Amino acid sequence: MGKYPTIQPFEYLEEVVFSHLDRPFLTYTQKTRAITDGKPLHAETGYLRVPQPGHIELVLAHHSDIAEIEVGTYSVTGDLIEVELVTTTIGLVPTAKQVTALGRFFRIDGDEFAYSVQMGAVGQPLQDHLVAVLHRKQ
Repeated sequence: MGKYPTIQPFEYLEEVVFSHLDRPFLTYTQKTRAITDGKPLHAETGYLRVPQPGHIELVLAHHSDIAEIEVGTYSVTGDLIEVELVTTTIGLVPTAKQVTALGRFFRIDGDEFAYSVQMGAVGQPLQDHLVAVLHRKQ
């Protein structure tokens, strides 16, 4: 589900793919589309890297002319992985919406992937924007 003070709350369909290329990073791709007509809503792709145990970095490009770098921490307890990231750098093309802050929380527990995204944009402070729980497709 998505929400923000400048828009009506909304629901969406989503696909997230983590993969690797036999290199010391994971590729990450996320796409959303409208529930009603399947129209594409958002897409982002990037890379997750672990520079040292317990620390993680994300480089991400959005279809909406935004690029971001986030850094954070992760923990692993059995099958549970939790990741918390905050933005250190946001790059915008001149026509992009003014996004000033982003943060993410990932929780992977077996075949379940839950996340939340916080955003500060268009004059609004950093706040909850997206939350979802996804399940692995075989």
